[in-house]
Amino acid sequence: MRTRTLLTTVLLVSLGINLFLAGSFVGTVLRPAFDRPPGPPGLQRIVRDLDGRLSPDAMTKIRDLTREIDERIRSGPADPRRLHDELRGLLEAENFDAAAFVGKLDAFVSARIVNDRVIIHRIAEVVAGLSRADRKVLAEVALRPPPH
Repeated sequence: MRTRTLLTTVLLVSLGINLFLAGSFVGTVLRPAFDRPPGPPGLQRIVRDLDGRLSPDAMTKIRDLTREIDERIRSGPADPRRLHDELRGLLEAENFDAAAFVGKLDAFVSARIVNDRVIIHRIAEVVAGLSRADRKVLAEVALRPPPH
């Protein structure tokens, strides 16, 4: 009897943790974008903080890259705004289609991975064309610890 009570408790705790994690994930995915541009967190802040610290040529390259990244995310299947709308439709439907829900999220994650890899390579190409001094400033700004 004691083993059964322990097993029931463990299962309930496990269920609670899984529901919490699933709710956190869905809440993050479904949260509106608040009109901020998509892309890596803080990308716009980094560009703003680089302004005046990089050579004019490097700043032009960084701004162009930022626009390219933004356009790539907004125009592709990894657009979080599109996912938000599609998931909302699935969640508000008369009958919840779990397979379609999982399929949408799987497709989004796969597209995001592909997109992120292309973006990483583009960043490397642009940074390779910067001077050492500009790369140093970029490192100071982009790799600083986040504010507390």
